Amino acid sequence: MTGTRNPKNPAPSPGNLLYLAIAIGILVIVGGIAVMFGIVRAPEINPLTEAQRAGLPGGIAWTQYNDRDGCSDLMVAWPNGDTHAVACAIGISVVGWTDEGLMIVTDWGSGLEIRDPSTGQVISTPAVGSMLWDPEEERSDDVTAERVAGKLLVTLLSGARFWEVEADARYEIGSSSLSPNGEWVAMTDSAERLLVVRSDGSEPPAIWETGIHNWDSADLVWEGTEPPPESPFRSPSQ
Repeated sequence: MTGTRNPKNPAPSPGNLLYLAIAIGILVIVGGIAVMFGIVRAPEINPLTEAQRAGLPGGIAWTQYNDRDGCSDLMVAWPNGDTHAVACAIGISVVGWTDEGLMIVTDWGSGLEIRDPSTGQVISTPAVGSMLWDPEEERSDDVTAERVAGKLLVTLLSGARFWEVEADARYEIGSSSLSPNGEWVAMTDSAERLLVVRSDGSEPPAIWETGIHNWDSADLVWEGTEPPPESPFRSPSQ
């Protein structure tokens, strides 16, 4: 009488064992980091509604480093939800957004360009003399954030509080900018989000954009923003 036998399970190959060991090792490392440093949980915030977008006073611009191309992307976000990089250059920062266009400091503070906010095309390159101006040193944020009893309290420099939220101890607010009409605050957070909120605190913050890599140093500039009065890019008549 003949019959069949169930075949034995084949032994795992050395290669498979190696891949398994590597995978386990990665999980152990990631788990250890999570235990050691914890995971920062950002407050849950909803995206901008259509009604909120309609109320925004204009677009906003900033620069962020582009690792792939080795330059800084000039980013523009519009109220209608359109956000894109209009140019990529080295050593640039946004300092103003007038009717003429976006005012961009170039060459780490030694030059100036006026660019079209829709295309990024250079409109003009005004002369600024030999003065070296550092936007990072001159820039000041328009809000302060302090942690009290497990809550993050965010206020305008005037002292008016517009947001209070329970948050992880490592959750932070980065850059901030008050709109020219004083009704809105744009700010970045450690979850790499661009948030916008009414300055009177009548509504909770909403997410305008995500993926803000340089959240702690973003040069946020609202449409309609004149360059700072201390900058060498303002004429004597301004």
